[in-house]
Amino acid sequence: MRHSNSQQMVLSFIEQYQEENQRPPTIREIQDHCGFKSPRAVSYILEKLEAAKMIIRRAHSRGVQLTKSTGAAVGAAIQLPLFASIPAGSPDEYDGGVEAPEKLRFIPTTLGISNPGKAFAVRVRGDSMIDAGIFSGDIVVLEKKEPRTGDIVAALVDGENTLKRFMNENGRVYLKAENREYPNIEPQEKLDIQGVVVSVLRTFAAGQHAA
Repeated sequence: MRHSNSQQMVLSFIEQYQEENQRPPTIREIQDHCGFKSPRAVSYILEKLEAAKMIIRRAHSRGVQLTKSTGAAVGAAIQLPLFASIPAGSPDEYDGGVEAPEKLRFIPTTLGISNPGKAFAVRVRGDSMIDAGIFSGDIVVLEKKEPRTGDIVAALVDGENTLKRFMNENGRVYLKAENREYPNIEPQEKLDIQGVVVSVLRTFAAGQHAA
């Protein structure tokens, strides 16, 4: 599982900013939103994105433009469905089959995605996975595939959805929280694995500090 990637974080912010403001962000705005220490760090990331043909840069302060085509080029960005929330505390009602309210542009190769057609993203809420480095507000990227013991999964447990670690010990299947305040979950009737987490993305807003 891969954690927040700088290129992905910047690309997602540029797209979000353009949609909300009808103009691209400045380097300073990218720096403040993503928590970089210097404008040069932002410029370095933008150079990488431009080389990958994700953006076009022009010689003015708001000169960062997303490329129009995201199709066939190797490493090109793709649109993944982004669901508004998934519980990471006690199981809660969640219909993974509903239409996603948002879509985000992602770079498959930087996120460990092997099959973009089976990938989706979800915002996390709750604190049951904090010891695995997954916090409320993070975006987890998942793929629909068979889980292995130890994988973090989105699972439908007896009709309720949660985000936990999949465990199979000598045929005993259960879901493990990564927070001592939460108990393990053992399915009583049915367990459906909706996706396996392959990446975790986190955006640090200006002034935000780690606990």
